[in-house]
Amino acid sequence: MSRTFRLVALALALLCGAAWMQPSAARSDTPTGGHPVGWVLGGMSRVLPTARPRDHTAARVNAARGETEPFQVAVTAVGGAVTGATLSLSALTGPGGATIPASDLVRYREHFIHITKHSPDNSGPVLERHWFPDALIPFIDPVTGRPPVHARYPASPFDVPAGHTQPLWVDVAVPRSAVPGVYHGHWTVSSDQGNATGTVTVGVWDFTLPRRPAEDSEFLVERSQNQTRAVDSLLLRYGIQPDPVRPGWETGLQQAGLESINLGFWSGAVYGHCKMSKPPSETVLREAVAQQLPGLRIYNYTADEISECPNLYPRVRAWARRLHAAGAEQLVTMVPVKQVMDDGAGKLGVDIFTLLPEQFQTLDPQLRKEVLDRGGELWSYQALVQGKNTPSWEIDFPGANYRILPGFLNARMGVRGVLYWAVDYWPHDDPWHNLQYRCCFPGEGSLVYPGKQAGVIGVVPSIRLAWIRAGINDYAYVQKLRDL
Repeated sequence: MSRTFRLVALALALLCGAAWMQPSAARSDTPTGGHPVGWVLGGMSRVLPTARPRDHTAARVNAARGETEPFQVAVTAVGGAVTGATLSLSALTGPGGATIPASDLVRYREHFIHITKHSPDNSGPVLERHWFPDALIPFIDPVTGRPPVHARYPASPFDVPAGHTQPLWVDVAVPRSAVPGVYHGHWTVSSDQGNATGTVTVGVWDFTLPRRPAEDSEFLVERSQNQTRAVDSLLLRYGIQPDPVRPGWETGLQQAGLESINLGFWSGAVYGHCKMSKPPSETVLREAVAQQLPGLRIYNYTADEISECPNLYPRVRAWARRLHAAGAEQLVTMVPVKQVMDDGAGKLGVDIFTLLPEQFQTLDPQLRKEVLDRGGELWSYQALVQGKNTPSWEIDFPGANYRILPGFLNARMGVRGVLYWAVDYWPHDDPWHNLQYRCCFPGEGSLVYPGKQAGVIGVVPSIRLAWIRAGINDYAYVQKLRDL
């Protein structure tokens, strides 16, 4: 990629994701004693509960049609506590009277997570603080379309202790039918102690992001499978392909952006366990493929992290032959090696090689070229804290880590997809209080929170999931540049 191309791609993606803050001192209805001070910042920042207010009340975001871009409204209680607070947003008015309805400005209250054991810093600087805003509690349940009920952690109304700050997240979901141009509206924080107001400006560009993401993915659902449809729908709204998808649900989900299906036949081969079952019969595999809707990509995630298991390579090829005969591809998390470049029937032994970011640094360029020349793909994945200067997805790393892997890094390296081992592998009974995984990997395997405590069906997203969505959108922008 040329330097000019990289700069253009970076500029466009930064423009699409930027929330511009303009100073404004206009505030109203602030009686003596405690009162709310509202201020605005972009979606890539974290707001601490001790954050001091800034003099920014005007938010501006730019987005393509079909894209979701966030900004934040922070509420600081000055002079005393603020009680009974809520956030409202007006409809946005644009060219020729066109509007983006207020319902497309999706509101969340940010929930703070307490971290006691930080991640190791071998892959980059760790943010050594104890409180992180992460869970996004919706004002409206996306499944029912109504306010949450029986919530332990309600989105609204909320209280803010004196001298503290409560951040609110707003997703601007630009309709695919939106007229290009600039739209204007306003936000209002109301409370028992008074109001705070500001403006919202949204620039809508004259092109549309594809309903199906330019970048493929697989994010596994582990603990919420009894509510899979609600979970799947949420992940698709964030540009992510869920796994599993129950048979019969593909039709509605395909309209929401579902593009690929994992058949779900597991070999048992995993890091530290170099044993692999025989592949299912071709008849069984063909029946599984036949159940899927036309137009979906069908693959099988067969084995995990087996680069140190050369004894399994013949069995990997055997799985590939069966899958290919049935009309499916094979995904394995491993580095390409000569022993699996052929399945014995003229095709690649692994169609989708999935690597950690650090493994790309030592990947044999000739094998890389062979994989791509023969129609295979390279994907990236992340787990725990890996090599030096590679992006880690623990909660105490900067937000850029989440965005850059599926975004500019994958685009630059010619990577076509991203995989993550779990979005809901909650390590404790109450992940709303404790996201500690193993010794010191806070947030590992947890990108959503159980919805029951927030009074909603399914799960609720995290800020980290929104950052991954931003990266997937960055990838889409780069792909549109390449297409042009």
